[in-house]
Amino acid sequence: MRRLFDYFTGTVFVELRGTSPERFFNVCRSRKIPLYEVTTRVTDKGTVYVAKMKLKDYFKVKHAAKKAHCIPYVRKRIGLPFFIKKYRSRIAFFAGGIYCFWLIWLLSRFVWDVSVTGGFVHTEEELLSYLRGTGVVCGMRCEEVDCTEMERRLRIDYPDIGWVSAELRGTKLFLRVAETDMPMLQEENTTPVHLVATTDGIVETLTCRKGTPLVKEGDVVKKGDILVSGVVSVIGDNDVEVNRYAVAADADITLKTVKKYTHSFSRKTEEKTFTGKEKTGYTFSYGNKKIFSHMPSHSYTNYAIITEDAVLSLHKHYPLPFRVQKSTVSEYIPEVRDYTKEEAEGLAKQALDRYLAYLTENRTTVLDAEVKTVVGKDTVKTEGKLLLLAEAWEQVAVQEDEWRQENVDEYRGNNDEPTGGA
Repeated sequence: MRRLFDYFTGTVFVELRGTSPERFFNVCRSRKIPLYEVTTRVTDKGTVYVAKMKLKDYFKVKHAAKKAHCIPYVRKRIGLPFFIKKYRSRIAFFAGGIYCFWLIWLLSRFVWDVSVTGGFVHTEEELLSYLRGTGVVCGMRCEEVDCTEMERRLRIDYPDIGWVSAELRGTKLFLRVAETDMPMLQEENTTPVHLVATTDGIVETLTCRKGTPLVKEGDVVKKGDILVSGVVSVIGDNDVEVNRYAVAADADITLKTVKKYTHSFSRKTEEKTFTGKEKTGYTFSYGNKKIFSHMPSHSYTNYAIITEDAVLSLHKHYPLPFRVQKSTVSEYIPEVRDYTKEEAEGLAKQALDRYLAYLTENRTTVLDAEVKTVVGKDTVKTEGKLLLLAEAWEQVAVQEDEWRQENVDEYRGNNDEPTGGA
């Protein structure tokens, strides 16, 4: 602390030359002028004393030096007063530095970046759009960010988000979400429907909750067959049907089906051999506005543009609204070649794996896959069959004439009054 105070007030190192330096020290002591770090140094003119004193005390030793017949030569100056005096002609430079620090402090009072992580069903773009709709945007003051209210509104507006955390660090807002796998509540279907097979297959499982099952496990069905009917019969004495009514059939049904798989692509591919010739341009942006944009001119026939984006940041949690974008235009020579057999088979397997993953995401179980890849001269083709276990059914509306009955009056012969459940 003392060193910092001495730096702001200024200190000097003086070299005493004269006949009675000891008397100089005595006079300074009697006048309560402190001296520090007193040392001696032998020169060709004899022994000289070097002492350190404060700048304000240096102007008080004139009388002591006169009485001791000594001359205090200043050999070293340390402190802010000497620094200011030395660079007083560059005051604009230091003013600019002070203004720069003030500007950085001012920019640190605003939010300049929003990070969203953890979303799968709800993408980052969707959640950022939602935040903009609630007033949370880049450029807002940090004091205006209410993380608790933000978390509360997100949980209300997105019931499938089970956990959400909003945290403001520096000039960056972190939003982390965790989605639940709980299914959304759906309104009960009241329209009378049948459950109809959408493909040929074998009934693997059938659990009926509402309606009349027309097939059982192990039955072979064709596309368009009714699996669970939406028409329910009321049976009276002697197994006689006395009435019918229609319902929305509901059941868990899985069919074991066989699906053909076909995929083909060209065996030829184009590779890029870069020549090393390139030109670079820069784009400077402030917020959403581009201050300067430059795309270098070139005469390349085949070229690729590589863009690198950087954000000016004081710290990882203190990004500023200044961005620099570097665009590099690189020339390349296209070369067409054929995939090797191993490469072609690998690409075909990747395509098959992507398709199987797609089926799994859509609640379809792949029991077996019998496929074969043929690498031809120009084309690579994969064909085969997939054994699947899926919910291969759809709802079809029940027609009114399927369940309404006309009741004949035995005495009057009148059959105009239809009967049946409404």
